[in-house]
Amino acid sequence: MPDVEHSLTGYTFTWPDENLIIKVSGVRSHTDGRLTGVIKLLLGKNQQEEPSFTFNFSADRSRKMLVNSLSEKYPDWKDKWLTIVDELSLNVQELAAAGEPVLELDTSDDIKPPRYLLEPILFEGLPTIIFGEKGVTKSYMSLVFYVCLTLPWLDNPFGFVVPDKSTKTVILDWELPGPIAQWNLKKLVEGQGLGGMKLYHRHCSRPLADDIEQIQKYIKELGAEVVIIDSLGRAAGGDLSKDTENATRFFNALDKLNVTSLIVAQTSKDTKSKQKSIYGSVYFTYYARSIFELCKADDVGGDEANIAMFHRYCNLSKIHNPMGFRFKFSDNFVRVDPEAVTYNDFLDKINTQSKILEVLRDKPMDNKEIAVKLEVAEGGIRVAAMRLKNKGKIVKLPDNKWGLAANQPDY
Repeated sequence: MPDVEHSLTGYTFTWPDENLIIKVSGVRSHTDGRLTGVIKLLLGKNQQEEPSFTFNFSADRSRKMLVNSLSEKYPDWKDKWLTIVDELSLNVQELAAAGEPVLELDTSDDIKPPRYLLEPILFEGLPTIIFGEKGVTKSYMSLVFYVCLTLPWLDNPFGFVVPDKSTKTVILDWELPGPIAQWNLKKLVEGQGLGGMKLYHRHCSRPLADDIEQIQKYIKELGAEVVIIDSLGRAAGGDLSKDTENATRFFNALDKLNVTSLIVAQTSKDTKSKQKSIYGSVYFTYYARSIFELCKADDVGGDEANIAMFHRYCNLSKIHNPMGFRFKFSDNFVRVDPEAVTYNDFLDKINTQSKILEVLRDKPMDNKEIAVKLEVAEGGIRVAAMRLKNKGKIVKLPDNKWGLAANQPDY
């Protein structure tokens, strides 16, 4: 049997007596029972390298074809190839089936809660998704986060809590070539009055899972701690709306990078729902640890845009209040400033409780008046209002109308 070593991207099998090394990477279990991976052979004392090829370790026919091919090319080893290929296939099948070991963990240990790398956006070592419709500055918003991490931008005007040292971040870009991304970053830092800075950028064309070995190597050499993936559609590959396997492959590949990740995604095509979701399989939502939606106000045009970032989901923290940004564009710079979120500009993007809080900022109202104002059923308003009352956000006034509690923030 061969010596087995876990490598960065898979496994390395060595037969010392035969001076043979076989490297296996990209091992993948398919829903139809296939177990495939990429094989690279290095033979003899000089480690002659054979071209890589994809192999099905679970198919008897594939094993026989490989034995015949190798026996024809290397007849001196004809009596050994059957044993070698069988041993290789058996080892890969067992390693793939074994998965991760069981760990004994003790809650009495000094356990730290999940840590923000960029608060309140990125949890260290975990995936966060920002999504929105075309034209809502998703890529520029990701560049804002890039600047915060890389400088680090300690006195940023947005209130983001950043690391106290520069955090090397790489943009894996399926949308733009390097020079355009470089130009966009230059406009942003000049618009903010910041100095020059380096951009670590890799233009990608293959799905992440198919290119993971080279990306892993690049991330490791650079010592990067964060990757920004722009965007999910092409990074995952395939038909996102139908193929759940693509979501699993994407996040399995992302796990191998062992970094914090920000994923830029598109919005769903559902035109009936007021609250959008990430385009594609629901598993993209399930596998993310925190999700933000970017929305654009309709009444700002020309060279300016008002953007609100709504925290839609998180299983590690509370849902944060919406954050607002005003973008000002010119030929040579992009200026970004914090902007209060005026819910009237984004009324179709918020839930019923938030809508009630917004309309009550104008004046106290009863359930019927609120329902008429929001054009929704009075029954739904009654339930939502009672929940707000229980949370201490609104109070019932003597005239039977609802009013804001005294401690309500002005978003």
